[in-house]
Amino acid sequence: MSGELFEVALELLRANPYGFLTTVDDGQPHTRLVQHVGVDDDGTVWIGTSPASRKATEISRHRMVSYAVEDRGAFAYLCLHANAELVVEKTERVARWQDGLEAFFPDGPAGNDFVLIRLRPHRVELMDFSRKIHPDPYGLVPAAAERREGSWSPGR
Repeated sequence: MSGELFEVALELLRANPYGFLTTVDDGQPHTRLVQHVGVDDDGTVWIGTSPASRKATEISRHRMVSYAVEDRGAFAYLCLHANAELVVEKTERVARWQDGLEAFFPDGPAGNDFVLIRLRPHRVELMDFSRKIHPDPYGLVPAAAERREGSWSPGR
């Protein structure tokens, strides 16, 4: 089941490019709506941001984050618990660049105002009523999978 959960999580992420990123600073959570610019086959999620942003500053101090995505039509959501890091390599920024980002980052992917956040999830929590992925009654607790030694196992 955990492999299936992970595949559903990838589908939800790829179909819904907007989510809520939660970082922590001084013990306080900070949540904001962001757009991710890529999802790798291993579940790594990529988000573009300014190196001067609050989220970049908070990630540089505290790497544990959560990222939640909703598919309202399917009555589904997922939440990733992940280690985050800032990626400044120009080749990666250029590879992840998407049309439309120039409105936020006018100097383009090679400019000094654009970096990437790489989220490497270690836990996935998921409910998807359209696929009947929910515990009874009515999904009071999400289904979960955790990455252990490079593979996904049922979560606790």
